[in-house]
Amino acid sequence: MRILLIIPTFGYKSEYPSFLSVSDFPVGFAYLASALRSAGFQVFGLNLNNQIGFGSARHMLRDKISQALRDIEPDLACIGGLCTDYSFLKEAICLIREMANDIPIVLGGGIISNDPEFIFKTLRPDFCIVGEGEEILVQLATCLKYGQKSYDHISNLGYWENEHMRFTDQNFNYPDLNQRAFPDYEPFGIKEMLDNYSFAARYLYRYTRLNPRPMPIVAARSCPFKCTFCVHKKGPKYRSREIDNIMREVGILYENYEFNVLIILDELFAVNKLRLRNFSEAILHAKNNMQWDFDWIFQTHASASFDKDTLRIAKEAGCYFFSYGLESASPKVLQSMHKKTKPSKIIDTIKIADENQIGFGGNFIFGDVAETKETLDETMTFFDKYCNDIHIYLGLISPYPGSRLFDYCLEQGVIKDKIEYYEHIGEMNFNMTHMSSLFWYIWSNGLGKLSRLFLWNKSVPAISCRPVNEMADNPMVLFLGQKIYEIGAVCPFCKKEFVYRSFLPKQRLKRTNERISFMLRVKQSKWFFELFYLTISLLSFWRPIKLLLYLKGERGKGDSDIMTGCPFCNKRMRISWEN
Repeated sequence: MRILLIIPTFGYKSEYPSFLSVSDFPVGFAYLASALRSAGFQVFGLNLNNQIGFGSARHMLRDKISQALRDIEPDLACIGGLCTDYSFLKEAICLIREMANDIPIVLGGGIISNDPEFIFKTLRPDFCIVGEGEEILVQLATCLKYGQKSYDHISNLGYWENEHMRFTDQNFNYPDLNQRAFPDYEPFGIKEMLDNYSFAARYLYRYTRLNPRPMPIVAARSCPFKCTFCVHKKGPKYRSREIDNIMREVGILYENYEFNVLIILDELFAVNKLRLRNFSEAILHAKNNMQWDFDWIFQTHASASFDKDTLRIAKEAGCYFFSYGLESASPKVLQSMHKKTKPSKIIDTIKIADENQIGFGGNFIFGDVAETKETLDETMTFFDKYCNDIHIYLGLISPYPGSRLFDYCLEQGVIKDKIEYYEHIGEMNFNMTHMSSLFWYIWSNGLGKLSRLFLWNKSVPAISCRPVNEMADNPMVLFLGQKIYEIGAVCPFCKKEFVYRSFLPKQRLKRTNERISFMLRVKQSKWFFELFYLTISLLSFWRPIKLLLYLKGERGKGDSDIMTGCPFCNKRMRISWEN
């Protein structure tokens, strides 16, 4: 039996093409490929990312699906993704129906798990899988292979019977993660992604290496916490893999793909500091005995308790960065979000990371139901005081399906039409607060524009800048008509000299430079603030302008800027240079 696994296109509705690095690869598909192959099925992958040479994403999708159906002649097509992949999944299902209506389609992933009945009824695949898919998909494929029409013995499955939806019993008691086969990336062209598209990764996944090859590994699944903005309010319990099991997969990945940046996917990796220490010691042992050479990062929950010695060992083992669940610096908002942390703990963790010269990152997301003008100021004041040199991003909270916030938005009429919501997901700004819509939209739009400029980060002039001619035949370089440059700078924090490689897209950077220059001129004009602060205060809309007061970055003398981190102290900065 021939099974086709279709990877969704990253940024399907945005500018085409949106290049994808392995750092953002949907690892679940590799686990499905491994499970199916172990059960004796023929597996074919269709990775629709990094496909250039078409007029649009829609033209690419039609051409590639048509070619795959013609060349592979699959007996089963499997697609899936997140809620943000709705438009892609809708069109992919329609195309398969149009071109090969006799091929059954299975839909999985977060989009179906977090809103199963609505999505199944709306997109109308033949089957859907709620939750993890390895065992369920193997059982379903076996039934289809032998022509069985009864599916009630398969848990977590949705199917159609006489035009009526049917869902089997839910059972999220999955097998031990340590017993599962390691993911199989071969059907999806991962080596090509590593070779040609690693510079599509965010700078966080590549700034420590001149020729980055980032690789993700899943160390655990799910999360026991119930934050209101997250989608883990129900479903399987949190399960983590043993360190020995993780290390075996790391060894296989390193041998097969020669990665040099390891991304550990586990939302709670260091909540238990003993787990972080044991992993770090295992990495040190392997590096000393097998000459492994890579850096690594992890993520963790804000309830994690670090000590200086544990992070010191992690640093020695190659850890250069970790992300931390921040979300807000207002106790009132943190309590509303069901976050089990306090701003004082965030400060302590930032200090410990700084002492060990490990990068610290996270997000502040604004717009919780408890957000007020005062809580906005609390977080922005905290941000200005503690976050000017670390890897923090400012954004808006999103009511994703499966979260408590999504249910709240439906109940309160903030989301009025679910079809419209899915069709335009990521494009709309929802006011879930009790602040006036006028104030919220002014403030949030101002935040969005200012946060993309990174004015609060120090800027240093480049001391060298040369094109990397040996990468002139890179597909991204050829398509974009840009070059990858090697830029030298001196870190403003640790004073060490380093080099960093990056694209320098001139037109975009020129526009960014013009916006930055304008904002800095505004900041230097005291009369502007005195006049507008008074006027807007009287109208109760002064806080959007007050955002500018928090941004105290230093502007370099060059024409353009790129964001990066210091590979020694791992602080964030901007590098400026003259074109």
